[in-house]
Amino acid sequence: MFLSYFAISAYIAASLLLMRFFSKDELKHPHHKTTSLLLSFAIIAQTLTFTNFWTVDGVVFGLANSASFVAWLVAILLFLSSISKPVHALGILVYPLVALSLAFGILFPDTSDKLIPLSIASHVFLSITAYALLALAVCQSVLLKIQERHLHAKKINTFINKLPPLQTMERLLFQSLRIGFYLLTLSLATGFIFIDDFFAQHLMHKTTLSIIAWVIFATLVLGRRAFGWRGKQAITATQVGFGILVIAYYGSKFVLERLLS
Repeated sequence: MFLSYFAISAYIAASLLLMRFFSKDELKHPHHKTTSLLLSFAIIAQTLTFTNFWTVDGVVFGLANSASFVAWLVAILLFLSSISKPVHALGILVYPLVALSLAFGILFPDTSDKLIPLSIASHVFLSITAYALLALAVCQSVLLKIQERHLHAKKINTFINKLPPLQTMERLLFQSLRIGFYLLTLSLATGFIFIDDFFAQHLMHKTTLSIIAWVIFATLVLGRRAFGWRGKQAITATQVGFGILVIAYYGSKFVLERLLS
């Protein structure tokens, strides 16, 4: 429990420092090292909270644990990406959400009967990685939408001024989107291999929604490559596709684990 509280505090502190930098007229981040240290400590502390996930029979991976794991993976991907790419502003959105996922786990913890057999754990973790990358793409799309609105309205403030150019923002969006799409494809493929009876396991609606989301992402990725799609349509499609994925995975988990159990 202490580790979760520590990680929450560190994520929030890092977010506040990022907010301060992007709201001030400073060319360099005066608290860059402090922010990096806080994020490093937060990620390590959150990693240590996962030791209670594993049992002899499988992985305790209910709604709270899976939300925390996805958020942790998004935090790692963003932290590593920010070393070489101009994606620091995403932390203003991402790190508070990671803290929120930890708080949710404290308030509404999973019970030990929410086990995933080790035989399909690889499929689940592959799915989680795909969700994490697509979640990062959605956060990027939110920033891109804000940036586009301000630029078109010619309302340039300090925050907008510190964001990378639109072309760079779009390129970063599609990089995350493309890799996330490939992993989602592998996830769906392995799901059909590992899972025997979709109806008995109440997975038919989840699979159907996931396939709909896959079609949206496939259309977007192919449209970008073939026709150079960009702008509002790409942003909206990314958010709609991810929204369907969230309903497919977390919506079904919420209903099965919290409402019907």
